[in-house]
Amino acid sequence: LPSPEIMAQRAMSVTGCEDDYMVSQMVRVVNDMSDFCRKNSISDGSCGMREFKSWVLSTMVTNDPYESALSTIISSASADPDNRAELISACLEPQYSKTI
Repeated sequence: LPSPEIMAQRAMSVTGCEDDYMVSQMVRVVNDMSDFCRKNSISDGSCGMREFKSWVLSTMVTNDPYESALSTIISSASADPDNRAELISACLEPQYSKTI
């Protein structure tokens, strides 16, 4: 993955999102997920710029980064439900609380 600054810049440029704070938080999650997948040998999916941009676009529509993450970056990172649960608890929930 590119540097966090470049990731945020590219995603904002492509999507038109202007919320740099939100995008910066999202970059942290994507980087954490990428590291987690590498360290835990989760290799049946993808967690890169394409998935990140999809997450940003989805969040612009839903205004809910947590729910949008579930259908974009989490679902793309692995097909295994146990891996997805680990990614949610280790990478997504530290940045975003689940909305009820």
